[in-house]
Amino acid sequence: MENPDWEIIYSVVVYVLKNYPLKIIFYMSLCFVLGIIISIILSLILKRYKIISRQQKYYNWAVKLYIPAIFIINLIFSLKLGLFWGTYEALKKDSYSISQQTYNAATYYAFKDEKSRKHFVGKLQSVVSDLSNSNQNTKIQIVDIAKAYDTKYQAVDRPKNWLASLFAEKYGDRIHTMVLYGMLNAVPHVNISESISYSEFDQLTHQLIMLDSKDVESSIVKKIQNLFLMVLKSQFKTIVKGILIIWLLLMLIPLVEFCIYQYVMKRKQNNSVPM
Repeated sequence: MENPDWEIIYSVVVYVLKNYPLKIIFYMSLCFVLGIIISIILSLILKRYKIISRQQKYYNWAVKLYIPAIFIINLIFSLKLGLFWGTYEALKKDSYSISQQTYNAATYYAFKDEKSRKHFVGKLQSVVSDLSNSNQNTKIQIVDIAKAYDTKYQAVDRPKNWLASLFAEKYGDRIHTMVLYGMLNAVPHVNISESISYSEFDQLTHQLIMLDSKDVESSIVKKIQNLFLMVLKSQFKTIVKGILIIWLLLMLIPLVEFCIYQYVMKRKQNNSVPM
């Protein structure tokens, strides 16, 4: 799981706010209502168990401020959670479109017609040949082929869509690998896992050239989409986990303070008992 890059995350949130305002409003409103309900429940619990009751007059007034503090904290955290939740749902719904635009920048022009496919497969064959070191049976990692191809030919251009461009830039190496996996596995009855030899690739060249561009697109876009959704889910879970941990720590303050108060009062009572 990657640590969140907050600069990028807030840039993405702003992008989603501009493009999907109604979805953001819906999830923020939903979380706002949940925040109020949770605040009411917590306030009733504090009163029910007299956690905000003290013997000292001014101290008793002061701890009553826990109630408005709980409402304020819950509303802030619920709106923040709603903002990220709405962003997550919007990007999840738009994941295929983003993946397709990434594909268009990476591979579409290489597979738009037979001539382009021949040119692309020829360059790829040259890279595999270089990596094989004259041994046609040496297994070469797909990841290494993708890196070598990108170094030599620059596999992924920047998509026009800002978010797709950001995704392609940050996860370029993995996208290149996905492109190759998707392309090779688009060949009927072929299942490439992690590596391939030059002789195996050479046997596939004719089939790769004859592939229908729609079959290639479907195979590659699905793999890019899976990568996008995996990254999105990982980032969202990390953010939500952080929000909930901080929220829980803040909600525990009244209980911890009450336990300390009871301990101190009990000590005072024990010390005041005559021997």
